[in-house]
Amino acid sequence: MNETPTILIIDDEPALRLGLAARIKRQGYKVATAADGAEGMQMAKEILPDLVLSDVMMPPPNGFELRRLMSLDPRLAAIPFIFLTARNGVDDRVNGIRDGADDYITKPFVTDELLARIEAVLRRVKVAQERGREEMRDVARRDMEKLKQEILQNFHHEMRTPLTNIIMPLELIVNNKFDDPEEQVRFLRMALSNVDRLESLVTDFILLTNIDHGDLNSIRQSIDVNNHILLPVRKRLERYASKNLKFTSRVSLQDGMGAPRREFTHALVHLVDNAFKFGPEGGQVNLAVVSDLDGSVKIAVQDEGPGIPPELREQVFDRYYQIDQGDSRKYEGLGVGLTIARAVFSNLGGTVSIIDSPQGCCVQAFLPARGSGEIAYG
Repeated sequence: MNETPTILIIDDEPALRLGLAARIKRQGYKVATAADGAEGMQMAKEILPDLVLSDVMMPPPNGFELRRLMSLDPRLAAIPFIFLTARNGVDDRVNGIRDGADDYITKPFVTDELLARIEAVLRRVKVAQERGREEMRDVARRDMEKLKQEILQNFHHEMRTPLTNIIMPLELIVNNKFDDPEEQVRFLRMALSNVDRLESLVTDFILLTNIDHGDLNSIRQSIDVNNHILLPVRKRLERYASKNLKFTSRVSLQDGMGAPRREFTHALVHLVDNAFKFGPEGGQVNLAVVSDLDGSVKIAVQDEGPGIPPELREQVFDRYYQIDQGDSRKYEGLGVGLTIARAVFSNLGGTVSIIDSPQGCCVQAFLPARGSGEIAYG
């Protein structure tokens, strides 16, 4: 390591980039800056910094991609890397650990904390240079294994309940345990309902795989109000029959709408599922799907639940994020619903966000009109 460490700051926000550079220089470090990943990669090759401080979400290559590119260059692979990110969920940590991140700073951050993290990372690097990096790699592997175990445990929990509720009634029917045909039908409906739960879980994992491989479907098809909006939503509401929720819907699509049917419906159902899940017993849940004059569509889901604090409104979109943790958690789910919903809408040029609401939680989604070059299928 140089006597005076050089820090390379990579961020596409000029004000943040220049402000950080000025503050870090005052601490006695040498500083270089780059406005995006491509410029940052070139700068790193030229100056061989002692540490890289990089944004995650920026024009390609993004922070994760840049770290992977640097790891392929023998001269850059060992340079420590701190991510600046607005997201701090399990998925980001897994990606960062896999790609060799040394630390994370979540935006917005306190500058003094950032400086302390920089000093800590540089100290660790010095120790690593003296003693080798094997121990640090072991820690990273243990962290990765822990995350994998948490995910697998959650998946096992979510699969076990519906499987049990499918197998048990079918075994009773096969073994002729019912004299009353109506009771037999009731148990068949129980099994069918849990088949739907399993199908939803499988669809979650299919869509997550599509997201990870960048091949999420974006072919627009005509959306039928009943088949692709109201019926799937009301079917999901049946899971929460014991809560006696009051549900109202307002759908106004004057010129229709186009979206990938499976992906759109699955995303929409996830949005209302959160409202059904976290709303109080007997509470009100409202769904609005309304088109604008330009052909765009706005969706709003409002509940009367506890709401989500502003500081968590981005974190809840992280993959596998759970409001409540551990085996005793109150709410079911893998923690991927909002992740999938945002990815589906984003893939179509839209957005999903949580907005301020006088009561409960309000999730708003926006789907732009189909572009002139896009093909719609019936």
